[in-house]
Amino acid sequence: MKKLSLLIAFVFGIIIINSTASQAQDFYVGGNLGNSFINHKVTDISGNDFSFDKNAFAWKLYGGIGSRHLGVEGGYRSLGKVTDYAANHSLESTISGWDVAAKGTLRAGPIFAFGKAGAFFARYENEAIPSTGGVPVSEIENNTKFLWGVGAGVELGKLELRLEWENMDMSSDNNLSMLTVGAAFHFGDQD
Repeated sequence: MKKLSLLIAFVFGIIIINSTASQAQDFYVGGNLGNSFINHKVTDISGNDFSFDKNAFAWKLYGGIGSRHLGVEGGYRSLGKVTDYAANHSLESTISGWDVAAKGTLRAGPIFAFGKAGAFFARYENEAIPSTGGVPVSEIENNTKFLWGVGAGVELGKLELRLEWENMDMSSDNNLSMLTVGAAFHFGDQD
């Protein structure tokens, strides 16, 4: 699955960059803040299975390139840290990672809407801390997940304000998503 996701993301990137090579290019960088929705199953940490179903503060930094309608966007995000208590343990899970996605945009004057699909290279850092003062148990798990999202915004010259929702994992034992608001600054040609 990991190799397939990497191949899909690479092929999308090449197709979009090639299809927009003859058109005006737009470069942008930005950042978003918001809330993550984490329904994440931790398997065999401290000998127990446990599920988090929490919200946390989330952020991301990103950049993109493309034409006014097609492009590639990538960045780094943190879905935050969630904590819960079960079976005399304090359980913590921190989720972060890199992503790359193909992005399509529809525009009506300064207002725009977009959709994107790609890969999220997730890093799960899980820790169980016994309340009895025992030795904490930690695990780090790396996965590649399908990412998709939708959003809308407004352009104010070279500044873009946007609201977006993204889903990074919809498997049977995990559901990770983010709702964020942010801004991006454009370099290059936006015409």
